[in-house]
Amino acid sequence: METLPDEVAATDPPARTFSQVVFIDIPHSYPPSSPIICRFTLNAVFQPNPRDWVGIFKVGWSSTKDYHTFVWVEAVHDAQKTEMRQAVFKEYYLPKDESEFYQFCYIDNNGQVRGASTPFCFRNPSEQNTESIADDLVVIMTQEQVEQSQRENAELQKQLDLMRAENETLKSALLKDQKDISSFKDQNDQRETEKAKLIKEMDQVKEYNEKLKHTLQLQMKEIDNLKEEMVIQMTKRMEIQKQNSTEQEKLNSMSSRSNEEKYDRAVLKINQMKEEREELKGKIDAQSDEIAKLKAKLREAQRELSNKLDSIQLLQVDLQSSNKEKDRISLELQKLQSLMDEVKKENQELCRRLSQQDSLQRAPQDDLMVQCQTLCKQLQDTQAKLVAEREETRAVTRRAEFTENELQDVKEQLTSLARRCEMEERQSSKFEMLLKEVNEMLVDKNISIQDKEQEIILIKQERDELTKEIQSLKDNLERLRSVCTNIASSAAEEPSYLQPNPVAAGSDTPASHDQQDRLGQPENIYETIDSLLVVPREEAALVCRHCQESFPGITQQELEQHEQSHRVCPFCTMICDNMEQSIFEDHVYGHEL
Repeated sequence: METLPDEVAATDPPARTFSQVVFIDIPHSYPPSSPIICRFTLNAVFQPNPRDWVGIFKVGWSSTKDYHTFVWVEAVHDAQKTEMRQAVFKEYYLPKDESEFYQFCYIDNNGQVRGASTPFCFRNPSEQNTESIADDLVVIMTQEQVEQSQRENAELQKQLDLMRAENETLKSALLKDQKDISSFKDQNDQRETEKAKLIKEMDQVKEYNEKLKHTLQLQMKEIDNLKEEMVIQMTKRMEIQKQNSTEQEKLNSMSSRSNEEKYDRAVLKINQMKEEREELKGKIDAQSDEIAKLKAKLREAQRELSNKLDSIQLLQVDLQSSNKEKDRISLELQKLQSLMDEVKKENQELCRRLSQQDSLQRAPQDDLMVQCQTLCKQLQDTQAKLVAEREETRAVTRRAEFTENELQDVKEQLTSLARRCEMEERQSSKFEMLLKEVNEMLVDKNISIQDKEQEIILIKQERDELTKEIQSLKDNLERLRSVCTNIASSAAEEPSYLQPNPVAAGSDTPASHDQQDRLGQPENIYETIDSLLVVPREEAALVCRHCQESFPGITQQELEQHEQSHRVCPFCTMICDNMEQSIFEDHVYGHEL
């Protein structure tokens, strides 16, 4: 026999689809050793498909996969006709159990039930004939047999009364079970509403986390911009320092002690600015470390949220399974009610037969005993089914309590997550305040740097004025030298009688030498100043490529050892020296995710 396609789903169709296919002329029983023909008609609204099929299901089936056998529906050439159609089942594939009831079901290509027939069974014709003949027999009995039958009928009537009382108790138990099921349905509705609320809260928490991520990203961008600005400022300061160094060299050669004092003050101010810059670097590094910690906490919170979502999905699956079980229980209760109705009908038939026997006094004792035994068996079966249903309802209540406890745990975890999110909000607000303060400090530092630049401009102007004065002094000195040389030449050309005596000349020679020394002294003075002023020479400082810290006076090997001592993320190249090993691993795994 051909197998069904895999896409046929075991779904519970709505009740309105059962009326689209109507089965006609379904007898009470079929012979098991011959093929059977199933006739049915289609509704005008329903459009058949070549992949539709008709199956034989045992009464009480819960899924379309519970078929015993099936045949494909024959293709229709004219789709507008709604004449009677049929499906033929071969005797080889028919069920062999004669005690069970079955029914035909029409299943479409989507796996939905479009029609179902009345129940029927499989029995041999000989058994049906014996039952019909037993109903038509007339038995002739004596007076003693009649009296004995009357006694037995009275006993049977008592048994029937007891059975009726038991049936009433069973009815009351069924009503209680139905009430419990309705209460369970109400509880499930409440739980579904609570789940919807929890899902809304989870969505809100997700949105809040996304906002936090966005704010953190903005803060990281601002920090990167601040770092770039700091680097630009550092480069500017280095250029200014180089200019200052060159200017200092010139000032050392050209300026006086007052200019040296001004230069020292400027150097002190520049050193102070360097110290402040290092302090700002330290603060920015601390803030970056705190932001990394916040990122790690946010990732942990995201993991917890994902775990909670998984647990909520599992709870939803459990609720769906419990709903399916409840639907199955309700179907079984309906079956039990139908069985109780059948028992009632059989009891009524027995009462009618007993009344006929009392009036005619011809009913056989064996048939009454057999009927009583069958009724007792049916009652026992119904009692056993009721006990099983009660156990199932208890199991359902236990599952519902378990789901309630899990929902409470989820609520507590959500409250804890909300608290953590509030704490992270507060921390982020604190970091925002710190960033604002740092920005204000940077603005103040920029203002102070502008002031220093103005002071340097003033110093340059003063230096230019001093160079002009020095140039004018040099010009004056050259004029004096030329005058002195003229005077010396005129003194040599004078006659000897005008020359002084050697003693006086010997006494004047030191004076002339002193005068020459004094005339040549200005150049020597500036030379001695230039020789005494030691030009500060900047040593080449090596810079770490991770922390951007400069180390003057170290070798390249020592710099490599310092760089290897850092704990650096291989993805984002962030320095994680202050992180613990577990937090650092989570940070690296977060990039891989």
